[in-house]
Amino acid sequence: MEKHKEPLVNQNPAQRSGQIPAVELSARAAQVLADVVETYGASGEAVGSKALVESGRYQLSGASIRNVMQDLEQMGLLMHPHTSAGRIPTESGYRYYAQKMVEASEPTAAVKKELEAQVSASKPMGVLVQDVSSALSALTNCAAMVSAPKSDNDPLAQMEFVRLSDNRVLVVMVTKAGEIENRVIEVPEFISAEDLHKAAMSLKPVVMGQTLEQARTAMIAALAEQRGQVNAMIDQMMLAAHQWGQPVTADGAMVVAGSTNLFQYPELVRDKLQGLVKVFEEKRLLMALVEEVRQGNGVKIFVGRDVPVVGASEALSGLASEVSVIAAPYGDASRKLVGSVGVIGPLRMDYKRTLGIVDYTGKLLAKAIRE
Repeated sequence: MEKHKEPLVNQNPAQRSGQIPAVELSARAAQVLADVVETYGASGEAVGSKALVESGRYQLSGASIRNVMQDLEQMGLLMHPHTSAGRIPTESGYRYYAQKMVEASEPTAAVKKELEAQVSASKPMGVLVQDVSSALSALTNCAAMVSAPKSDNDPLAQMEFVRLSDNRVLVVMVTKAGEIENRVIEVPEFISAEDLHKAAMSLKPVVMGQTLEQARTAMIAALAEQRGQVNAMIDQMMLAAHQWGQPVTADGAMVVAGSTNLFQYPELVRDKLQGLVKVFEEKRLLMALVEEVRQGNGVKIFVGRDVPVVGASEALSGLASEVSVIAAPYGDASRKLVGSVGVIGPLRMDYKRTLGIVDYTGKLLAKAIRE
């Protein structure tokens, strides 16, 4: 047995739960943390030192491993569930593992074959998104989400103003690729057809041929010069233009499948799960997550409270801390068209396997839209 006790960390003290401790774990401590994460992930049972000794990966006594586990607990990376002798990872423990340690495992031949069967360049995008999300949820036993490719650089070809009521106007923007962006502007007073026509005629020359972002900037500048002419509507149009950068999508642009898979994990309490399913069903709440993935490169892992959910009540937003998300962007060679694919599961999901599956799926989807 090895008697020398390797220092657990380099130095700095641990931080509070929800943050990665400002330390670098020793190789031994990191191995123990990883083994607890992966063993608990597979069994759902708290992990004791005996299980780690019996794994045959350590030349250490049970007492030495218990000491390491105790140190990890003091750092906020492991915890005792109730009166169990074993330990399970905390949210911070999962975060440390996911961000600093985990590496993707190669999907099996069977998994690759199933995914390849669902991804076809000849499928309509709506069908492709639905089929891939269903396959992902079945392969991972988690919820899966796939968003259709979206362009940030496609120029506007058309913009129309449609009067919905005395104080509501629909702005319809159509890009050259046929993508449609809708905004409803609410104004505090009656808008006449004449005023609406004036606003439309003055703004169309400013934004036509511009990308959505360029059009937003140009529209804000143009509207600022027109204050006082159709003042109430101008103010509301400026507000709408400022909000163009916020993620908005139609339900058909994103599919979430397999949310009921999460009911099989006992640590996710049923009443909380019902709230989580509501978050998944209201797809707009997940668009901040989708946009963050689209803007990045490669697979990203969000653990617990790192999962971005906007527009939800505080209670619904808090529910997101019960899960982890592994997601990746996919797009054409120029990255003008970018979508996202991801898996939503419990904190104890199989990170290695899911990471490999999501990465492989993203590459398949990228290949499909380039063909």
